[in-house]
Amino acid sequence: MTAGGDRQRGVLSPTGARYVLLIVTLILAGAFVGQVIHNLVLGRSWAAAVLTCSGRGAALFPDSAFDRALYVSRCTGPVQRREAEVSLVGSATVLLLGLAGLWVLPRRLLRRAGPLKSVPARWQELADRVSAEMGVRRPPRLVWGAAPVREAFVLGRGERSRVVLPRGLRLLPEAEAEAIVRHEVGHLAAGDTVLVWLTRGLWWALPPVLLAAPLVAAVQGWRLPETSPLRTLSHLFWAEYGARALLLLVVAVLVTQLIMRSREHEADLAAVRGQSVAQWESLLGGAQPAGRRNWLDRARANHPTHDRRLSVLRAPLTLLRPSLLDTLVVGLLAAVLLDSMDGLGNLLLSGTSWSSAPVGALSAGLFLAVGWGLAVWRDTQARGGANSAALRWLHLALGMSAGAGLLVRLQSTGTTAIGPMRGWPLLIVLPLAVMGAASLGAAFARLWSNRRGAEHITFRAQLAVVTINALLFGGALWLAMDFCTLLKAAFTQPVPYAALLTGPYSASSGTRAVGLAAVAATALWAALRRARPMDSHWLPVLGVAGAVVASVVTRLGYRPSAMPSDWTATWQLDVLTSLCAGAVCAVALVVCRGSDGLGTALYAAPVASVLTATALWAARFGSWRHPFDVWATVLVEGSLSGLIVVLVVLAAPVGFLPAWGAGRRTVTGGAAAFTVLAAIAAVVALEHFGDAVLLR
Repeated sequence: MTAGGDRQRGVLSPTGARYVLLIVTLILAGAFVGQVIHNLVLGRSWAAAVLTCSGRGAALFPDSAFDRALYVSRCTGPVQRREAEVSLVGSATVLLLGLAGLWVLPRRLLRRAGPLKSVPARWQELADRVSAEMGVRRPPRLVWGAAPVREAFVLGRGERSRVVLPRGLRLLPEAEAEAIVRHEVGHLAAGDTVLVWLTRGLWWALPPVLLAAPLVAAVQGWRLPETSPLRTLSHLFWAEYGARALLLLVVAVLVTQLIMRSREHEADLAAVRGQSVAQWESLLGGAQPAGRRNWLDRARANHPTHDRRLSVLRAPLTLLRPSLLDTLVVGLLAAVLLDSMDGLGNLLLSGTSWSSAPVGALSAGLFLAVGWGLAVWRDTQARGGANSAALRWLHLALGMSAGAGLLVRLQSTGTTAIGPMRGWPLLIVLPLAVMGAASLGAAFARLWSNRRGAEHITFRAQLAVVTINALLFGGALWLAMDFCTLLKAAFTQPVPYAALLTGPYSASSGTRAVGLAAVAATALWAALRRARPMDSHWLPVLGVAGAVVASVVTRLGYRPSAMPSDWTATWQLDVLTSLCAGAVCAVALVVCRGSDGLGTALYAAPVASVLTATALWAARFGSWRHPFDVWATVLVEGSLSGLIVVLVVLAAPVGFLPAWGAGRRTVTGGAAAFTVLAAIAAVVALEHFGDAVLLR
């Protein structure tokens, strides 16, 4: 039995994505401290500017609340942007401290290793041979460390790489000594010998930055005659600050432990590549019994236990599966990043017509794509596209941790703000949106993993997966934020109207339609390049055809007398009919295939909506004043923008279902009948009760 086959197929380690988690944690901590220091040092000038602008706005526009708010936003723009800039300076500072550790800490370790001495030629020849086997182009230089060196370690990369070995290694059996050298060269093969110092330099960067704000407050208390440092730091604000700072520190430590352990597994897999696992079992089997360490020692250890290392060597694919801890940390950080970027976006865009919601949503969406989407794709790729019950339940953990992250609210420290941004409803809507996007991302991963040529994972494939997941997560987060914002409007029916203004009638429908079109085109391309024939290749075709024909015929042939027939009502009902066609197609695929139907729905439902909109547009071609503009900017944009809401809402519960109905001809035939009947029923209901959802 040999190991390493999965690396030969190109399945990547999750260590690199976990570095992104650590970097985001450092950025959030820096922005958090920067804002607090801004309020301590420049808070009075900020408050004076806001009061002055508010007074001027009330005097200039006493009767128009909208004009007054617009004036105040433009007037306070400079001080708002200054606050955002100070926060970003805090992020840059903590990153610079972390990057400084990449240069300082290796050199410090080399000095502590004492005078280095070159190894005999046979040891260097061993390193050259092992490097060639692992694909390391430039073999490292092996050197003996001084007496204090008890464990081997590797430094640098490329021509400057070197492995420092303890002198006691000469006394070990040859097989064990070679295993140690192979493990250290495995770190070079994994390419993590530089960024690892970011984890070890965490205590050099994060605690000093988090302590900077209390230090500034203490200096201010010492300089002001009416107070003192002790009195200043005894304010309840610092308890709130300390709780959030402690949370960031705990998250950073957890991410660091995940990185350190996964990189050791990665080095093991690189070292054992092409060799017998039995040989390594004999080396690791009795070296470190797990019972000798208590739970605290195991939690603090940077290296996994030998039992865990052996289990990964025997089943390398277990390393690729996202763990529960990964899921909880990613969901929490994503929500904190969403809230922080939304707050910074509000400050930077103050006085402009731009919204901060896309800034926060796309930033958190990209983070989720790297931290979660890639992990799911790696795991699905390793399983050959098979559905995973364990992964489905991790979607719930991801959504719940994102909901908990909304309550952290770093940018609201010391303010009177209560609850999450956009109001309490977001605490329910956001987890559902995250679970829906996660289910769609997992469905896309299964679709992609069955593609021909998927055994060779290229940079283009990784870029495609990250882009699609960023669009799915970013779009879902954006929808959740807009929906909760519109819930606050004074509508007689707030939920339906907020859903319509978030979906088909959204001011951002064009952007969302383009995003869904990109997802659909990529999913369709992956489906057409499947490595094996589709279990029922007629299923999406019949689903699309049935939904389109039934929707168009019913819309054009059935006209209740009570339904308005003016131009506004006509185009809105055409948009909703096209939306119904896509929704019915997606539901039919899910009914026939369970959670596996979501992958097909990613491209079949948008196609059904666009074809229905095109058919209705062609039937009324002569009545449109600008027909081509109407087709693109009204019918297609509106239907696709609304379909995004339907897909996310549908995927949230469907993602927990298993797959069924593969390869059954009765499923294909029943799908066509179900789609036709459901489309007719949906459009008839729309014709009868559609006046309630028409915007006048």
